[in-house]
Amino acid sequence: MSDKFTNNVRARLYKQGYQGFTKDDYTTAALAVGCDDINNPTKEQLSQAVDYLKAKATSQLSVADEPIEEKFLTQVESEQSETEIETGALTVAPQDVGEMITSKATVMGVILSEQQINDIADSVDTSASTFDEILEQVETALLAYADFSANQVDAKIDQTLTLVQERVVNRHEQSRDKLSRGLTGISAALEDSRNQTKSQLSGILTRLKAAQ
Repeated sequence: MSDKFTNNVRARLYKQGYQGFTKDDYTTAALAVGCDDINNPTKEQLSQAVDYLKAKATSQLSVADEPIEEKFLTQVESEQSETEIETGALTVAPQDVGEMITSKATVMGVILSEQQINDIADSVDTSASTFDEILEQVETALLAYADFSANQVDAKIDQTLTLVQERVVNRHEQSRDKLSRGLTGISAALEDSRNQTKSQLSGILTRLKAAQ
C-alpha cells in the first residue's frame, strides 16, 4: 500500500488533471517540502508538494533536481516500508469520486447525468487503502454501468422488434380479411349481374316467340 503523503498528493494532482508521476517523484516531493513523516503530512506540506510536482510536470523546475542526501532518502523508504502494513488508509470525499467518474467517463466517450454519476459513486468504496484502488473501483463501476446500460438498450430493442412484428402480423391478417371480404362482395355482385342478364334474355326470347 502507498503512504498517506503519496495518496493525498496523487489524489489532489488527479483532480487538477496531473497524472503519471512515479514513486520517486513523490519521494522527491516529500523531501523537497520537508515532510519527515510521510504517513502524517500537514496540509501545508501536501499543498507545497502538489505545487512542486505541478511545476516539475510543466518544466518550471530545472531538469536537474537539487541533490538529496542518500542517507535521508534511505530513511524515508525505510519508514514507508515499516508503516505500509499499518495504515495508509485514504478517504476521498463523494464529490471527488464524482469528479473522477466524470473524468473517466469523458475519456471513455460517455456522457452521464448527475443522477447517473451519483448512482455510480454509491458503488465506490471511498475508504480504500490507496488512491489507485479507488481509481480502479471507479473504472470497474463505470464498466459495470456501461454493461448494465447496454443490456437495457438491448432489452428495449428486443421489445420494439417484438411490437413491430406483432403489428406487421396483425396488419397482414387485417389486409387478408379485407381482401377476402372484397373478393366475396365482387363474386356476389357478378352473380347478381349474371342472374339479371339471364332474366332479361329470357324475357326477350319470350316476347320474340309470342310475336311469331
